[in-house]
Amino acid sequence: MNFIKKSVPNKYLLAVDLCCILLSFFVTTWILYGGITEYWVRNMYGFAFIFILLLYIAIYYAYDTYSRIFKRGFLEELISVIKINCLLAAILTFIMFVFQEGATYSRLFFLTFFTLNILINYLARLYFKILLLAVYKKSGASIKLMIITTSDKAKEVLDRFRKENDWKYQVTYLTILDRQLMGEMIEGIPVKANIMNMYEVARQEVVDGVFIYLPSDSSLSINLDETILEFVNMGATVNLSINTFGLKVREKIVGKISGYYALSFSTRLLKESQIHMKRFMDIVGGIVGCVLTLLLIILLTPAIKLESPGPILFSQVRVGKNGRRFKIYKFRSMYMDAEKRKEELMNQNEMSGFMFKMKNDPRVTKVGKFMRKTSLDEFPQFFNILKGDMSLVGTRPPTEAEFLMYEGRHKRRLALKCGLTGLWQGSGRNDIQDFEEVVKLDLEYIDNWSFKLDIKILLKTVAVVLFGKGSR
Repeated sequence: MNFIKKSVPNKYLLAVDLCCILLSFFVTTWILYGGITEYWVRNMYGFAFIFILLLYIAIYYAYDTYSRIFKRGFLEELISVIKINCLLAAILTFIMFVFQEGATYSRLFFLTFFTLNILINYLARLYFKILLLAVYKKSGASIKLMIITTSDKAKEVLDRFRKENDWKYQVTYLTILDRQLMGEMIEGIPVKANIMNMYEVARQEVVDGVFIYLPSDSSLSINLDETILEFVNMGATVNLSINTFGLKVREKIVGKISGYYALSFSTRLLKESQIHMKRFMDIVGGIVGCVLTLLLIILLTPAIKLESPGPILFSQVRVGKNGRRFKIYKFRSMYMDAEKRKEELMNQNEMSGFMFKMKNDPRVTKVGKFMRKTSLDEFPQFFNILKGDMSLVGTRPPTEAEFLMYEGRHKRRLALKCGLTGLWQGSGRNDIQDFEEVVKLDLEYIDNWSFKLDIKILLKTVAVVLFGKGSR
């Protein structure tokens, strides 16, 4: 059983504080001396600046200065900033006294620097907290959480979540197990499910995580093993408050969520560094792809419009990570009435399951066939990647109609961001005719994800596109 680190974004706050020191040092030098370069070199202020940065990093690792940052009010935060700056000033003064460097530097300089740094650092921290709690928390990137509890504990749990001000989580709805409260609001959060329909609701809603809090003396007849496995199989991370015992599930991670110690269960928990690495690759690839897309727009616009009047780009609502809806973009490869004619062609669907594929689809234009053969129609999705809706590598996003037909186990293929390409595309793309085989390959990708695997899939996809294998 492993322990996970606290979710407080310490390293980001450290970066903010270091940037504040840099800004305060520059402004102080400019105010007192009217320039920077001369005094940094001749009077060794550059050396002092580097030393202060290193000293602050040492204080950061020696003392816990950030653990309560989201609980602190305006006055408490100001006191915290003053304390850490006074500590930094005291240690710096002591070291300068020991090494007899007091005469080298101006006392007025450091007095101005620490005064400015307190003000700048305080304002930066307030802005940073507002950014995380008011902007990030409500964005699509935050962790959307469903809380499962009883009617008498719902208010207590929600109050605790608000009190903790956890920046990562947004509680989207409640499941109340012991009473029929669907349609009602508790502390501003809607009750959308009960013990009978919670799996069906979770299958259709955006759910990244589930928090289960049951009283230790609860008499509810709920099978926790079955409940946890059902949500985990949908791709959600399940957090169980340790008020509840007796579980036989093998994979357990002890963590803390909004003040509650909980057991977390998931098919795959990625490290923060892995998530950042994957996103960095998406941004780089997205920028390059967007530039190529703009060039393709110039080349393909006349051909698309001459054969079939209408917009150059086709957009459609698709379902992404854990049920998030977004608009996907492609170069239009079909006639304008393609969606209306789809119903007529359903009996010719060559896919077994919840996807539609058809050889020689009459809705596809001649230019469209060429674009699909060469995968040029997919290039506008680089804008989706750069925006953050998709990734370079992942599972293909289903349409809303396809998604609504999913069973709970199918939703786990959306546990990671959907991608421009994936394991099954690189394995033959449209040659696969069974949806269950698609799901199998998607889950294999999720369970075995690595940066190396993404590179391998991208290289395979390039080869598949160049030789046209499986493309239609």
